[in-house]
Amino acid sequence: MSAEKIKENTSDKEISIRYIIVAALFWIITISWIVMIFHLSNQTAVQSSNTSNMIVNVINEILGVDIEDDTVIRKVAHATEFAILTIFTYVALSSTNKISNQTSYAESPVKLMRSDNEMNIVFTLWFTILNAIFDEYHQLFVDGRDGSIKDVLIDLIGIVIVLIIIRIAFTIYLKTKGKSEIVYT
Repeated sequence: MSAEKIKENTSDKEISIRYIIVAALFWIITISWIVMIFHLSNQTAVQSSNTSNMIVNVINEILGVDIEDDTVIRKVAHATEFAILTIFTYVALSSTNKISNQTSYAESPVKLMRSDNEMNIVFTLWFTILNAIFDEYHQLFVDGRDGSIKDVLIDLIGIVIVLIIIRIAFTIYLKTKGKSEIVYT
């Protein structure tokens, strides 16, 4: 069998086992990360403050600084936990879209977005923003905590920074491979 024939047969595969495994793994990681965020948001104000103070003490010890106010640490933690959620969600969505050529966005008769990558970025954005909103809403019911639109906006900063990095990295990856993005018109 020639190399072209083998390549042709593998591209006609209906389902990719590799992408099923990667997608399942990253959906499990994504859901686990959401549960972890929910758990941290479920801490009372006192527990949350103790956690923040512990992190500040570790940072002070490692960097040899003397940070007393944990406000900056708390805000950076907000952006970071949702930045990480963004990475996991993007990989999970991207892998899910690659499981089958016949059921991928590329085969959809209606194209609302210009490319698969754009679709993955937009869906990731919505998924993570909804989680940030839910997280703040959940905190309204936790003793001593409150929900804050400001915290959702801080989460959004982490989300958007990661999505911009993903977009740039994807473009650089394609250029290094000598490819261009498949754009639907």
